[in-house]
Amino acid sequence: MTSPTLDQRYGRQRPRKRLGTRAWLAIAAVAIIVSAAFAAWIALSDADAPTFKEVSFDIESADQAGLDFELTKDDDAVVTCAVQALNDQHATVGWDEVSIGEVPEDQLSNRTSAHHVQLLTTSPAHTVTVDSCWPSDS
Repeated sequence: MTSPTLDQRYGRQRPRKRLGTRAWLAIAAVAIIVSAAFAAWIALSDADAPTFKEVSFDIESADQAGLDFELTKDDDAVVTCAVQALNDQHATVGWDEVSIGEVPEDQLSNRTSAHHVQLLTTSPAHTVTVDSCWPSDS
């Protein structure tokens, strides 16, 4: 008695069909189009978002600190910025939300204006930063 071959026992396996050059080009083209659309969506969604740049801060006393920052926004937009004072363990020891509306033309430089915020702190601060800025409804 002869033993059956693998093909006889398990059946013949069909050879796998490989993707051709056209299929790979189509997949690459779709990937490029989707990536470009995603990049454009990201770029356009943040186009009107306010941006800020911290210029300097000063720790005036154990219970008071100040921050100078620049804000870039649309002229007619009202923006709220959250300013925080942090201690040396990075815990928040002071917080304030500042609304900034229309800025006089003589204080603007290409949609950018300078602002100063005073914070009261619960303990000595180590640094003062802008946490975030967002468009306000009011």
